[in-house]
Amino acid sequence: MSELSEIKKKLAMSSRMLFNAGLVDYSGHISARIPGSDHLVILPHPVSRATVKPDDMVITDFDGKLIEGKYKAPSEVNMHARAYRARSDIQSVAHLHNHMIATLSMVDKPFYPASSNPGAFFGPGPLPVYMDPALIHTIEQGDAVAKALGAADAVMLRGHGSMVVAHSIEWVFAGCVDLEEAASRFYKASLLGPVMIYNEDETQRVMKQRRKDSVVQKIWDHNAAKTELAGLMKGI
Repeated sequence: MSELSEIKKKLAMSSRMLFNAGLVDYSGHISARIPGSDHLVILPHPVSRATVKPDDMVITDFDGKLIEGKYKAPSEVNMHARAYRARSDIQSVAHLHNHMIATLSMVDKPFYPASSNPGAFFGPGPLPVYMDPALIHTIEQGDAVAKALGAADAVMLRGHGSMVVAHSIEWVFAGCVDLEEAASRFYKASLLGPVMIYNEDETQRVMKQRRKDSVVQKIWDHNAAKTELAGLMKGI
């Protein structure tokens, strides 16, 4: 299997897995940089995230222009494209309409992913927020999201959802799962009282235990098995 074919297969798998995990619905998308190029592979606009196949994927450049594919790119492709242009370390991007993150983004209160499993996937301090609630359809908006992301692993989109970035599809998927779980825990804890935020030392120590290839692969394999048991891996 060629490298491009493998990328397309992983994107189809991860889309179905994100759907099964309740992190995307009829919208939301995941993409990957084509190594050594200024192009990306991304889910198409009209195909269900629950049934998308490797051959459905489309290729665009970093200005969001369609290069190859039988469908249109998603309307918010510039969110992905400009993140790749801004940071050479990013190899995969996901945009989610995840409910708990969207909920927390609607409140004027910082979100700290402060719990030892999912929260440890992210660095110290509050998650950055992109404040414009409009959908991201232009290059300028994509650049603004990338600026809000900065050097972080994820950015909250006010009233909208999130964007998660990493150096592989598997790591982005694990980040998506962990981000929503961390948000759910933070929300529930905040109802009980002030949340005990991790300090710098605590964050660094728990990150060392969580941010590992073996942990990411375990998260991927578990969700792949769940999605297959749900009957959503057929045709890949």
